Amino acid sequence: MNKYTFSTQSGKAYYCNSIPGFLLDNSANIVGQLVRHSFDINKEQSDAWENQISELQNRLEECQMEGDIIFEYDIVRLGKRIDVILLIRHMVFSLEFKNGKDIFTAQDAQQAEDYAIDIKNFHKESEDLYVCPILIATKAKPYPKAQSTGCYADKQIYLQRENIETLIPKISDLSEMYGDDGEIDFDKWFNSPYYPTPTIIAAAVEAYSSHNLSEIAHSEAGQENIDLCEEKLNKIIDYARANNKKCICFVTGVPGAGKTLVGLDVVAKSLDSSAELRSVYLSGNGPLVEVLREALKQSVKESNKQKKITLTKHEKAEVDASIDSLIQGSFGFKKEHAKDNNPPAEKILIFDEAQRVWNQQKMSRKHDNPIMAVSEPHLLFNIMDRNQDWAVMVCLVGLGQDIYDGEVGINEWFRCGIDDFVDWEMFYSAEIFTQTEDKTVNRSMIKNCGRCHEVPELHLKTSIRSFRADNQCQFVDCLLDNKPEEAREIYEIIHNKYPIYITRNYEQAKRWVRSQVRGSQRSGVLASSSAQRLKSEGIYVPTEIDVKNWFLAPSDDLRSSNKLEVVASEFKVQGLEIDWAIVCWDADLRRNKDNNGWEHYTFRGTKWNRRNKEEQQRYLVNSYRVLLTRARQGMVLFVPEGCDPEEDPTRNRKYYDQIYEYLVSCGIQRLTED
Repeated sequence: MNKYTFSTQSGKAYYCNSIPGFLLDNSANIVGQLVRHSFDINKEQSDAWENQISELQNRLEECQMEGDIIFEYDIVRLGKRIDVILLIRHMVFSLEFKNGKDIFTAQDAQQAEDYAIDIKNFHKESEDLYVCPILIATKAKPYPKAQSTGCYADKQIYLQRENIETLIPKISDLSEMYGDDGEIDFDKWFNSPYYPTPTIIAAAVEAYSSHNLSEIAHSEAGQENIDLCEEKLNKIIDYARANNKKCICFVTGVPGAGKTLVGLDVVAKSLDSSAELRSVYLSGNGPLVEVLREALKQSVKESNKQKKITLTKHEKAEVDASIDSLIQGSFGFKKEHAKDNNPPAEKILIFDEAQRVWNQQKMSRKHDNPIMAVSEPHLLFNIMDRNQDWAVMVCLVGLGQDIYDGEVGINEWFRCGIDDFVDWEMFYSAEIFTQTEDKTVNRSMIKNCGRCHEVPELHLKTSIRSFRADNQCQFVDCLLDNKPEEAREIYEIIHNKYPIYITRNYEQAKRWVRSQVRGSQRSGVLASSSAQRLKSEGIYVPTEIDVKNWFLAPSDDLRSSNKLEVVASEFKVQGLEIDWAIVCWDADLRRNKDNNGWEHYTFRGTKWNRRNKEEQQRYLVNSYRVLLTRARQGMVLFVPEGCDPEEDPTRNRKYYDQIYEYLVSCGIQRLTED
């Protein structure tokens, strides 16, 4: 049977063939196949396809290339299709056509490169192949600037900008330069596993638009954990609903394991369900809520623009309101429902970063309403308990990520469930006990409660944020837990795929990060909120930043993280991520005199002051844990040189030298200029 027939390739692409077969095929027949697979075809698109086919047939015939050709290949994570893929001389060429255009725009270049990045990073059969993105503005003059034909370390060739005349000669040159006589197994490549690991922002957008994350929430290493976790959550929700029960579930996981993806997926699937299954995603992380809401609103606006839909002011307000009700800040949710004793509209509440809830003392200080003068877990239990039949709370718990003073952690959730709300059943994994340092709630108390059920599947053990190295979090844990030998062993395993460097030169760090960014990838500068002596390096850590634009604005916007001008602290980036990071290390977390542990400081007035309370020390270490686990693809650590104490005792060179030497002892390579 012909391997290029749609009977075996349905859905993956609109048309595929060998290049010789494509040359023999009738162009009208090819256009017909493309049209049949498109739901909302218009004459402009049909004419564009006809032009692409005609030009490619003529030019490929002249050079007599062998290989395969694919039209409209599906890229699941981006919700897009690549115009044309050519598999030639053991290489993948990703072509993005801009028919009739006579200029090359930055936006088009970003789109073309994003497609190649997705193929390179997430398409299993392309992992070890050279992948080349090419942007074709069909009526443009030859690109006036010199184009490098070099490639990145992972074999992605630099973006090429061509017109219809220069396209095939460039492909011919590159295939001679990088290709070989090895043959790509077309069927294997075409049906390759595709393991996208979306950012939280991309996942939220996909959840809202498709009401289902199952197609994009995949990673080769972590997907099994996520699937099993969601399956258990759905069973618990079904159990609560069928038996009029009230249940609380604790989903734990290492940083970047997909906890928020799980929560978003539960909310997304409820959008197509009955009102009885209405759910809300809730977080005390203000920046996270702000960024996700804005991302959804921008996505809707862009979608309407592409579809040429113009909303009235009232319709736009309704869309914004629906997004705001789907993703809410815990402060507003609590305040709204503390006004009366009515049950909430939602039966299912997803509470992200549940370890960051406030204790009773902080709630009393922050709220005048006496109803709110209880711990945050107690108040949320109270609100959801007002449902007369059933309710479910899903608490997403980041292990080792409590960073705020006044955060009561996970203990108060269990105390409330055991002592104050005796109708609730609790479901958790054994990993939850790593978060119960407070002896008021201990393991035996939980295990002896008949309403507490241990469910191993509720723990996500594999990070999917750092899709290049799933044990990057283990490296960070060993580094912060003073285990340099173990850290060095892990570093040797991950460094080739997840580069981590260290430098004393801030400008060098910025040059390296800028050189890594491709397409729409994001980079940024991160530092601890208590890193106050980095100012001499020109690194200011503001209390407030324009967090929406830091994460979402295009690279040419001065507010964008990619400008590497605005520094974000742990409070602004927790729960979110970027691709490439500069993590700046100050003397707030420094080595002790025996170099076998950390000393913890905060800066007040004109000097460093030691943090003596154990919880304050833990908050600081966890701040660095958050900063060191934000980058999806790699990072560089910057440690200042410091100075002589006579010049400035707060920037004593000894502090920084000891930090630098310890980090190097963990295996981190020094960044050198190419």
